Amino acid sequence: MSRRFRLPKDRLVALAADWGLLVLFSYCIYFLINHWYRALVLVKPSYQVPFPSYAYALTLIVTFLLAVLWENFGTSIGWKGVGLVYSDGRGRPLGFEGRVVHFFADFVSWALTALGAAFALVPLVGLGAFIYGLASGTGLTLVPAATFWPLGGWLATLGLSILLLLVLTGIAVPCWWIARTGWRWLWPGRKGDVPWVDRAAKSVVCRPSDLELLGRPRRWWQTSWGLIALLLVVTTVYVGALTTHVSVGTLIRRASSTGYFWQRLATPDFQYFLSPDPDLGDTMLNAIIQTIFMSLMATVLGVVFAFPLSFLGARNMVTKTRLGWGVYTLMRAFFNIGRSIEPFVMAVFFGVCVGYGPFAGVLALFVHTIAALGKLYSEQIESIDPGPVEAITASGGRRTQVLRYGVMPQVIPPFLAFTLYRWDINVRMATIIGIVGGGGIGRFFNYYKNELRYHEVGAVIIIITVVVWVMDYISGRVRERIT
Repeated sequence: MSRRFRLPKDRLVALAADWGLLVLFSYCIYFLINHWYRALVLVKPSYQVPFPSYAYALTLIVTFLLAVLWENFGTSIGWKGVGLVYSDGRGRPLGFEGRVVHFFADFVSWALTALGAAFALVPLVGLGAFIYGLASGTGLTLVPAATFWPLGGWLATLGLSILLLLVLTGIAVPCWWIARTGWRWLWPGRKGDVPWVDRAAKSVVCRPSDLELLGRPRRWWQTSWGLIALLLVVTTVYVGALTTHVSVGTLIRRASSTGYFWQRLATPDFQYFLSPDPDLGDTMLNAIIQTIFMSLMATVLGVVFAFPLSFLGARNMVTKTRLGWGVYTLMRAFFNIGRSIEPFVMAVFFGVCVGYGPFAGVLALFVHTIAALGKLYSEQIESIDPGPVEAITASGGRRTQVLRYGVMPQVIPPFLAFTLYRWDINVRMATIIGIVGGGGIGRFFNYYKNELRYHEVGAVIIIITVVVWVMDYISGRVRERIT
């Protein structure tokens, strides 16, 4: 059996969590130093305490060192979150000497792991530089910000490109061999093999339930993770209040001077509900109907694409091959990226491409709907009962029969519920993206707000509230019947 490697997912997640929290804490400290310095010394409001460029790298290195230190000499938030502890292999917590050895071994191990990742990325960086130079016309190269040969005739360019790709292949093979060999030594993947860091410290990574309880368990405020969590929450909230200029006093002082605003909102003007507004050339009724149809079109089109893609994004539906896992990873990445970009932002992009109006709003909601429903659908597929699928497979059923009789009956009802819920969400979103040119009732709201016509703004708010409330009630009752 060939030796494999397996990077420790739990330990990577724990280290990333601790590292991120400590970086956040270091930023809060830097912000408070600047804030207090400006409060104590007469300087310009925009003055910042100098932070040299090399200090960023130094901060990351020191933060990484502190994260590893925290994991070894105390229960860190990351290790608490993933539920891991160090043991001496006999059911007892690792002793002080073992933790010291583990700290230095951990630091070396993670550094060598990162070095292996750097070796693995070298060919990819070269390939990226080659593609960028070819596409931008800057020349042929394998090194960013450098040019080996300028672009010439197509025959010469083709020959030099083949030569560079051969050189890149020659570089990739030893780089990936070095990375793989180092990772196999640090993190062996065969069952029963122990990672190098655990061999060096003679330790075992286990769950807290596997340890013998020595004395009374400590309360959370007596632990390192509890104290640091409390300190992080207090510091982050304090820095957040300073950053966002939260001031209750300003809210109270300004409340008395906004009476005219509330009075106008409370007396809405519905004169353009049925008659067209001469400035906008449409009625509020047509605008809200357009908003509803925008959400409907985006939902219907989103379901058409999200339904098949969700099966490619479900772990239990893809084949257990590299191609299958690659497709699964790409689908999950698309779902996550698509959901992370708000339709409000997408509407601006599509407005530039197809012109501002309801079509841009439909496209923005459509892309976001595919990603959101694809994520929900795929997770529902992954949570199905495997019994019917295994029974149909064991009886010789084809792939299509497994999907039709083993998967579909389990996922169709929740799929319908998710779709109705998404339509409800799209109605709300469609009222907002009109503000950036997505059409619908949002166009009326944005125009009246900019013109300070708060009577009409109040009318638009009431119309939006009634429509959203009705849609929410109807979709909720339908979902109850389905589920």
